[in-house]
Amino acid sequence: MKLLLPILIGLLLALGCQKKSASRCCYYPVQTGLPYHKTSKNIAALFTMTNESGRKENIQMMTDVFQDGELGFEVQSHHNKPSQYIYDKLTELAKEVGEYGTLLIYLNSHGGGSGDRFGMTSSDGKFQFSKALKAIAEGNRVKRLIVLIDTCHASGGIREGFQERESPIPSPRTGLPELPGIYSLEFDDRAYEEVLVIASSSVEDLSTRGAFAARLKKAYQAAKGEDLSVAEFMRRFAALHSNTNQKPHYKALPDESFLDEPLFRNALIRDIPIIDRNRPPREYPPDYIPLPRHS
Repeated sequence: MKLLLPILIGLLLALGCQKKSASRCCYYPVQTGLPYHKTSKNIAALFTMTNESGRKENIQMMTDVFQDGELGFEVQSHHNKPSQYIYDKLTELAKEVGEYGTLLIYLNSHGGGSGDRFGMTSSDGKFQFSKALKAIAEGNRVKRLIVLIDTCHASGGIREGFQERESPIPSPRTGLPELPGIYSLEFDDRAYEEVLVIASSSVEDLSTRGAFAARLKKAYQAAKGEDLSVAEFMRRFAALHSNTNQKPHYKALPDESFLDEPLFRNALIRDIPIIDRNRPPREYPPDYIPLPRHS
């Protein structure tokens, strides 16, 4: 009981000081499920790599998903860009989102190959997901990274980026096949703390141009105003592919805990680490709640 009382008091103090100045150590930005928290710098960067028919329509449909701000992102569109431009931009954006920001990237082009041979077509050669992760790591280790790969054989990007060689297994939780296994990419833990990758198709299958973006937009529009989790949203998205050969795949690392968070509604608290008051004062991150002093 003695331990429980200060925790309850700390919760009340934390909730009460939401209304006070952001400079106070007990101020916590409101949090939502897709970005780590909504008041940080969260950027959705949308990239196409060719200027073929349908590419502009894809990037516009993806813009429609994020531009109203309800998911907590600022949206940027980058059409028909070479791979080096994208790598440089990812380094820049990783710095811009800061310590608690979320970076979401959408990648759209031709794709092919499996394992470390997978790549996407760009005007200056082959774009690779592993190099994109390296570029992010060179800028900043982002709190949360979300990657949408829209191309033929798209889950090859997951396998190439994370050096994955195993076969996907169906996940009843999301309705999308998940790529399992142990990951060995040199730069992965330097690029992000949490990552969710959704690929538009399996390694073996082609992607119908525009299908992934159109279905994601449809799922988002149907979900607006509802109280559902990220995993529930992914299940609805998966259901839109039930009668097609094009099946998206996903991977969440280091675990799937944030899939349980609400897609729209703010979640104020994730966990309550105990802070050692004997350490020198410092700026506490937004998911810490300092407990009051007691004898």
